[in-house]
Amino acid sequence: MIALIDGNNFYASCERIFNYAWRGRPVVVLSNNDGCAIARSNEAKALGIPMGEPYFKLKHFEKTHGLVVCSANFVLYGDISNRVVNIVRRYCNDIEVYSIDESFLFLDGYNNQYQRMVDLRRDVLNGLDLPTSIGMAPSKTLAKVANKIAKKFPEKTGSVYMIDSQKKIEAALKWFPLEDIWGIGRRYYERFKNYGAHTAWDFAQLPEDFLRDEMGILGVRMKKELLGEPQYQMSIPEPKKNIATTRTFDRGRAEYGYVHERVSTFASECARKLREQRSCCKHVTVFVMTDRFKLDQPQYSNSFTVTLPNPSNSSIEISKYAKIALDKIFIDGPKYRKAGVITGTFVPETERMTSMFDIDYHEKHTPIMDAMDLMNSRLGKQKVKLASMDVQTTWKMDQKHLSPKYTSSFNESIILRA
Repeated sequence: MIALIDGNNFYASCERIFNYAWRGRPVVVLSNNDGCAIARSNEAKALGIPMGEPYFKLKHFEKTHGLVVCSANFVLYGDISNRVVNIVRRYCNDIEVYSIDESFLFLDGYNNQYQRMVDLRRDVLNGLDLPTSIGMAPSKTLAKVANKIAKKFPEKTGSVYMIDSQKKIEAALKWFPLEDIWGIGRRYYERFKNYGAHTAWDFAQLPEDFLRDEMGILGVRMKKELLGEPQYQMSIPEPKKNIATTRTFDRGRAEYGYVHERVSTFASECARKLREQRSCCKHVTVFVMTDRFKLDQPQYSNSFTVTLPNPSNSSIEISKYAKIALDKIFIDGPKYRKAGVITGTFVPETERMTSMFDIDYHEKHTPIMDAMDLMNSRLGKQKVKLASMDVQTTWKMDQKHLSPKYTSSFNESIILRA
């Protein structure tokens, strides 16, 4: 049996932990620079606020319906997520952390599996004041379905639901919409509904040969997973295939100097993450884009990838090549709203293959980077920077509704006065 534990409206629920008065009120969490909604409480969903709704379109709900708006506080959410995982490990050793708010538990070998998950949910709620839902089934995909049922019908299921019979499988799949199946998405839904498939059960009745033609082997595996035949076991985390740092600017910016400084900062952050996992990259990609919501302004987006002569994780090197990429795509005139740096094609730091004809700065830069990382770890993130970075500001983001880092910063923790 496989279980999936999922935090209900996770970001919004994290904000409510420390703000009791917000319970029962609609809560929305905004993306970087307070751009658009990336999490909504059930009350906010009831107002018809869709995922991805720009802030300026939902702002009026603050006055008319008491909407609470929060800037994304990913440091807080990440810490709460780690605390949830620590509680989960008390109940199961075999865990696959799927995302910041979801984890699969592999329960084979444990007794009283259903009661174990009921106790787990209770301990997370009592320990963190965080509501969760748990779905249990023989396969990962079916566990996702069970989780949706637990979340949709909390009064009937107690937010824990187990699919453990063919009768329950059939009932669940006949209820479950095709477009919500894990891995289907809008594109496949539009294709399959033309063949009369509207629910997960309809999909599971399609011939395997047909599914193989439409989706490849993934379609066949999805069908078997939905019917309770497990196709996917616990995944072992693999090194990232790329590392990206992207940000939306506080407003449209047309100045090259500003965009270059941001790109240099993003490149340095990517390099730091590379050093953290002891990897070097061979490619650096830079992209820029304007505000797609402001149709009265010139629209432009572009990207360019530079191949490094030698794999590197030096902030100096990666920032240098990020500037080369930026110079290839930057044009005067448009007001840029977002930019980013993506590093890819990784090799272990100890297995670098260098060019015979290009100078390799890795050994020269390594002690500098080590010293910079050490000082930043002691003094605070981004205290020691490259000359091309803004000395005064770490991230130039508009976060007017940012909550404190209650659990990860001593200076921002709650003080109780008796």
